[in-house]
Amino acid sequence: MTDEYTGFDNGEWHAVTLGSFICLLIDAGHDPAVCFRVVEDGPHNEETGSFTRRIECILVPDGMVKENAMLCKRIGKTLQALIEGGVVK
Repeated sequence: MTDEYTGFDNGEWHAVTLGSFICLLIDAGHDPAVCFRVVEDGPHNEETGSFTRRIECILVPDGMVKENAMLCKRIGKTLQALIEGGVVK
C-alpha cells in the first residue's frame, strides 16, 4: 500500500476520504452532470447497520449532458431545469 500519487486513470482502486473524492469530481473540469447507478449493496453489519455500496458513475461534460441524461431512468429536478433553461447542454 502506498500513498504515492501516480494518477487515478490507471484502472486501479484508490482509497480516499469522501471529501477528497468529491473534490476530485469538482476539480475534474466542466462536468455539470453525473449519471450513476447503485450496482450492489454489500453485507450488512448487524451491530452497526452499516454496509458498503458499489456505485458506477459517469461524469458528463457540458455539451453532452442532454443526450446522456435522456438515457437515464430518472433526471433530478435541478438538472432537468438546467437542461430546459439551456444552462447545460
